[in-house]
Amino acid sequence: MTDENILNLKLKLEFQNPVYDIVEEAINYTMQKQKFQKYDLVKLVMMLYKKDYSCLSKTNDYRDQVKLLDEYFEKEYNHSIITFIMIKKILSYKDTDKYDTITSDIAILENALRTQKNSKPEDLCIFSYPIQNEEYNDLMMKIEANQNFKYALAITYDKLKNTSN
Repeated sequence: MTDENILNLKLKLEFQNPVYDIVEEAINYTMQKQKFQKYDLVKLVMMLYKKDYSCLSKTNDYRDQVKLLDEYFEKEYNHSIITFIMIKKILSYKDTDKYDTITSDIAILENALRTQKNSKPEDLCIFSYPIQNEEYNDLMMKIEANQNFKYALAITYDKLKNTSN
């Protein structure tokens, strides 16, 4: 088994780890407390990518807990915890009719942000293919290296959070 396969297996197992639920809980609490509107969550996500945790509520030590988890995740996997959380949220829709729509929306948004046009994307599987093949590390690297992909995922996450909560 290659190092990449081992890393992907470890990441796959992390999706089952309940310790990361605190990040989602902190985001939910902050959204409710600050009465988030459409796209406010995108701003919060981008702040977390910049390691600015001041946007999170201090209640229940959410800010400190998210910071510690982010530092751990960065050290262990070389990725941001927010990327992991957004992927985990989308994976919660896997094996549902909504999943294909969500992954297509990500591809369409990424294409629109990159090309500044509302044209059909070249790759509708930009998100779903790596997930299907359990290439989590590769997907996370692509998201974090590509601002358009990062924003497309954050916008989709915002949409999901504002319709499911």
